[in-house]
Amino acid sequence: MGPKANVFVPLYVYPSPGAWKPLEQVVEAHPSLNFTIVINPGNGPGPNALPDTNYTREIPKLSAYQNVCLLGYVATTYGTKNISLVRKDIDTYASWPALGNNLNLSVSGIFFDETPQEFNTSYQAYYEELTELVKQSKGLGPSNFVVHNPGAVPDSRYLAAADSTVVFEDTYTNFLKRNKNHTFTRIPDSNRSALCTIIHSVPENIQGADLKRLIRAVRTVSDEIFLTHLDTGYYASFGPNWSDFVNLMATS
Repeated sequence: MGPKANVFVPLYVYPSPGAWKPLEQVVEAHPSLNFTIVINPGNGPGPNALPDTNYTREIPKLSAYQNVCLLGYVATTYGTKNISLVRKDIDTYASWPALGNNLNLSVSGIFFDETPQEFNTSYQAYYEELTELVKQSKGLGPSNFVVHNPGAVPDSRYLAAADSTVVFEDTYTNFLKRNKNHTFTRIPDSNRSALCTIIHSVPENIQGADLKRLIRAVRTVSDEIFLTHLDTGYYASFGPNWSDFVNLMATS
């Protein structure tokens, strides 16, 4: 099967006391499984220099785990958001360790949401500039990791500007259609470890051996995966099959 799978987590669950516990439990239970976790305090880092006290309490707990790569959410509106606003969001995340007087109040990189699929030289320059900013930032260490999320297979010329790219974010049904149509095998020089797949609305009857088969099918596309049976609010809560999914990822 090749390299071990990684669990991707769009953690848009508000961190009220105990709300992130289902995540902490699986991170602790599977120290050899890597977790890439995206936090989104307020459509980005939020309007203030630091997020609210629930976030400042819970973020250090996650970032302290050796098998967690914590990323900050930044929307880019498909390359049309004013780059100075994007830079401001990146700088805000980077300032957290110093302002919070806590090295674990930090993220290790940036998740750029709403990145384009169709190639445009100005967009390419836009994302290359942002990647350079992340890579040079001392406040986003140690990995300074960059993820792009076009939600579909983008023009391959964008791939070099990211450490990982989300090549699918949609329903289970649409994943089966894309896979059947060989959409993912057409990614030039695709490196599964640099790709991510996000699938929601998995039917409730896909459990056990069937869920394991689905994970194996997804792993032919990418090593980094998020699956949920939830069909609404799928990033805002942990579904009843959350731990089953992670357990199977650890053995796939």
